[in-house]
Amino acid sequence: MIVAFDNYRLNTDTYQLFQGDTLVAVEPQVFSVLHTLIENRHRVVSKDEMIERIWRGRIMSDAAISSRIKSARQAIGDDGTAQRLIKTVHGIGFRFVGEVNAFPSSPSIQTSGPAAEKDVYQTAGDSRPSIIVLPFQPVDEGLSIVPQGLAHDVISGLSRLRWLKVISRSSSFRVGGDKTGLEALCQLTSVRYCLSGFIEQERRQLILSVELADILSGSVVWADRILVNAHDIHDLRSDIIKRMISVLELRISDSEAQLAQLKAPENLDAWEAYHLGIAHLYRFTEIDNRKAVALFTRAVSLEPGFARAHAGLSSAEFQNAFNLYPGVDRNDTIANATRSAEKSIELDRLDPLANFAMGRTHWLHDNTEASLPWLERALALNPNYAQGFYAHGLASLMTSNELRSYDSSEQAISLSPLDPFLYGFYGIRAFSYLADEDIDNARLWAEKAALQPESIVVMDILAASTCEMAQDPVAAAKWIDRAKARHPDIDSQYFFKALPFVAGNIRTLILSSLTRLGL
Repeated sequence: MIVAFDNYRLNTDTYQLFQGDTLVAVEPQVFSVLHTLIENRHRVVSKDEMIERIWRGRIMSDAAISSRIKSARQAIGDDGTAQRLIKTVHGIGFRFVGEVNAFPSSPSIQTSGPAAEKDVYQTAGDSRPSIIVLPFQPVDEGLSIVPQGLAHDVISGLSRLRWLKVISRSSSFRVGGDKTGLEALCQLTSVRYCLSGFIEQERRQLILSVELADILSGSVVWADRILVNAHDIHDLRSDIIKRMISVLELRISDSEAQLAQLKAPENLDAWEAYHLGIAHLYRFTEIDNRKAVALFTRAVSLEPGFARAHAGLSSAEFQNAFNLYPGVDRNDTIANATRSAEKSIELDRLDPLANFAMGRTHWLHDNTEASLPWLERALALNPNYAQGFYAHGLASLMTSNELRSYDSSEQAISLSPLDPFLYGFYGIRAFSYLADEDIDNARLWAEKAALQPESIVVMDILAASTCEMAQDPVAAAKWIDRAKARHPDIDSQYFFKALPFVAGNIRTLILSSLTRLGL
């Protein structure tokens, strides 16, 4: 898109600013300031919104923002006194007040010149994985609005994932199905992933077919077909988007980890080390957790301001304390987990993972009540955060009110049915049934939790306990044997150190059962 004002032209496809035919050199953030103000010229843009859009929520001083505004004004022949094009609205923000004409740029996007070598955020040192969501294609003309609306919602949802860079709707919809335009845009933005799809109607059903592709390798990362009743599409639209966002988050992160595995450890950059660390973290084993700690530590050393790496390190240290791995000094690892979570929050208070990590550290200090506001904040920042629903549900059960978490379990499972924390999603349902003294259902869900591939030893103990309560000593013994094979010193103290339930039905029932089982 070309945006013309005064004697200037702003090309949003190539990230270039021209005065007449002369290219004006502007820093990436200054270009972003101009783009943001012009795009929202119908209103005042607050400082907070600029921080969120341009600096991704990082803490910025008023002086830093004023400096970028000053540079933006200088680039277009304006100043703080005249305010001919960029007006300051004191106490609120800034507004672009120049007369603007916008029209499509040439289909043959120019890629020459220093400003076109990289995406504006890449140039600023942003190495996050990136994705473009193309407008979904309608097979039937009468469906033209539905697929475009769904694609727009996916872009908005993915934009909440602060570790992922999402190409704007204006650029992705401008390209559409144009292969040449897509290739040019990919060169400009270094985008790696592309989500595309089409929607068709068969009788009373709508079928949304989607595909996530790795552009560089040409491989398909994930594909799916979603079927809904045509009359229910608007009612189910939110659920469809939530499901897609959760799956995309897992698939892209897993793909990034697989790519990082192909490189020598000493050659990993911060983002590669982070994603590979996440892959090891979610295997829930002692060896993998040591690798996760090392990888997150590398990411932090390479990029000290990388909030997610600090949150990942906090999560790995949390696992050390939670699972009491051999040789771990629990007090030291609790201190490490807390310190890393606090650093993550300091660097990026709007990152859901940072708030998730901060919330869980309170469990290690036997203060689950204090974890709830942090976990609620994580969910407010990312309503599609399956692990956030799980952690909030578990924390709610561990408080004195023993708030049931059936809904949290259902939300987490529906959002991420293949999640590495699936054992936990099932587990909070088992604990909810225990709070209601429904032993049969508690056993059903406890054993489902323990049978998950990534399940931890605590779930074996829960399964043994519920089997004992259900008067099935053979099954209880089987789960005890499995728990002891994984952790020879397992006992009730281990269980309640990991899960600090306060006095109530859940703690009483489990403690009594483990006492009868000799633990």
